[in-house]
Amino acid sequence: MNLEVQMRRLAFVILLVVSARADEPFRVAVEVNTGRVIRVMRGGIGASFHAIERPMLPHRPDGSMVGGSAWGANAAPDDDRRWREVLAHADWLGLNWCRVELEQRMYEPRRREYDWDGAEMRILYRILDWAEKRGTDVFLQQMWGNVEWNAHPSMRGDHIGIATSGPHSMEDFAYSLGELVQHLTQAKGYKCIKWVSINNEPGGGWGWWLGPDRKPLSITPGLKAVRAEFDRRGLKTALSGPDWTDLPSLDPGRIDFDEYIGAYDLHSYNANFDGSSGGYPLSVAEQRLREWADWAHSRGKPFFLSELGTMAYGWRLRDAGPSTYEALIKDAALVVRGIRAGVDAFNRWSFINRGDLDGQWQLIDTWDPDGNRLLDRAVPHRNSYAMFGLLSRYTGLASSVVETSLTGELDPKGRQVAAAALRSASGETTVMVVNESYRAASAKVSISPVSKPLQRYQVTTADRDRDSLRLTATPRPAAFADVLPPLSITIYTTVDLPDTYSGIVR
Repeated sequence: MNLEVQMRRLAFVILLVVSARADEPFRVAVEVNTGRVIRVMRGGIGASFHAIERPMLPHRPDGSMVGGSAWGANAAPDDDRRWREVLAHADWLGLNWCRVELEQRMYEPRRREYDWDGAEMRILYRILDWAEKRGTDVFLQQMWGNVEWNAHPSMRGDHIGIATSGPHSMEDFAYSLGELVQHLTQAKGYKCIKWVSINNEPGGGWGWWLGPDRKPLSITPGLKAVRAEFDRRGLKTALSGPDWTDLPSLDPGRIDFDEYIGAYDLHSYNANFDGSSGGYPLSVAEQRLREWADWAHSRGKPFFLSELGTMAYGWRLRDAGPSTYEALIKDAALVVRGIRAGVDAFNRWSFINRGDLDGQWQLIDTWDPDGNRLLDRAVPHRNSYAMFGLLSRYTGLASSVVETSLTGELDPKGRQVAAAALRSASGETTVMVVNESYRAASAKVSISPVSKPLQRYQVTTADRDRDSLRLTATPRPAAFADVLPPLSITIYTTVDLPDTYSGIVR
C-alpha cells in the first residue's frame, strides 16, 4: 500500500472520530446552593403593553416606522370579552414587571387641555387596572410627545418631525408629565406605578428627543426638569434612565443625570450567540450588563433591561425573525446571563403587537394583517408564548438570586450552557438552564437545600413552531443526572403549577 493511500485512510478515520465526538454530549455540572443569597432583585420578568392606537404610518424614508411597533392591535376599551381573553394570557404568563407605554398626545393634545377619558386613556386604565389587581409592578413609559404644540417650530407641519421632536418648552413638558403622574397615582389611585421613563431611546439620530436641527439632544435637561416638577408636587415616583439602546458600554463620562433618577435602564436587541456574525456576543452583553448593574447598585439603585428582543434573524414588516425558535433561545440566554450579571428586571418587546410593522414581536396574536383588523380571538403566538412563559411563569417579583456554580466543558468563546437560580420570599426555588449549543449537554444537577419535590419543564427543538404547546412537568430528585438537548430551555422548580394555572406574580 503506497503512502498516499495510507494517508487518505488515516484522514478518513480521523474524520470519523472527530464527527463522532462532535455528536457526543459535552459534560457540565450545575450546583445550586439555595441557602446562599447573592442579592435580591428589585423587579421581575414581564413584557411591554402599549395603549397607543392612533396609526403612526407612513414609513420613514428608510422604510422604518415612525413609532416602531408601539401602537395598534388592542381591543376597544369597552370590549370586555376581548380584554378578558387578553389579560387571561398575561395571567398565564405570570408577567410581573411590565413596561406600559403611552404618548403625550393621548392625554394633552393641546397645551394645558387634558383628555383623561379618551379611548386610548381608557385602554391605559384597562392595563393599569389589571396590574393593580395582579400586583404587577409597572414601569410607565412616555414613548414620545407627538404633539405639534410643543414640537420645535422647524419640525411642525411634518408628522415625522412632530413625533421625533424633543420638547420646545421644557417647562411645559415637565408640567405635563407631572399632571399625568399625579392623575394616575392620586386621582386614579394606581399604586402599581413604580417607575417613570420620560422618553423612549433618546440619543439616536433615527429616534425621538431630537433638536430643531433633527440631531439628538441630551436627555439630562428633561430628567432634571421632570424631577423638579415631581418634587414640587410631592410626587415620590422615581424616574428611570437613560433608556438608551443598544446596550452601550458603560461610560461614566456620559452620566450627568444620576442625581435625578432612581433607577438605570437600557435596551438590548443586537446581542447574538458567541461565534455568530453580526451584533455583539452574549458574553460581551453579559459583561456590559454586569458593569452597568455594578454601577447602579453601588449608588443604591436598581438596573433594568427595559426592552429586550432579537433582531439577528430579521425584523422588518411581517418578518417572523424576532419570534423564531433560535431568537427565543437567545432571549432566554440573555435573561439567564443577565440574572447572574446583576440585572433587576427584564421586559420583553412585546406582549401585544400587530406583527406587520417591524417584525413579529408579539407574545399573543390579536391582529389579522391580511384583513387589517382585530382577530376574533386572542391566541398564543408560536414559539414566543410558551418559550418566554418558561422564564416568567415560575418566578415572582423581588426574588433572591442564589449561588449557582456551573463547571465542566464550557467554551468561553462559544455557545455554552447558561444557568441561574432564584428563590422566592416563600422559599420556592426555580433554576433556569439554557443550552445555547448545537450539541447536547450531559449534566449533573444538584439543588439543595429544597424542602419540596422538584419539577422539570423543558422546551426543545422538537417543539419548534408548534401552534400550541403544553408545559409538562417531570418530577426530579434534588441531585440527578440529566440531558440538556441542543438549543433548549430547562426549568427545575419546586413550584407546583399545572399548565392551566396562572403564572406567579408574588
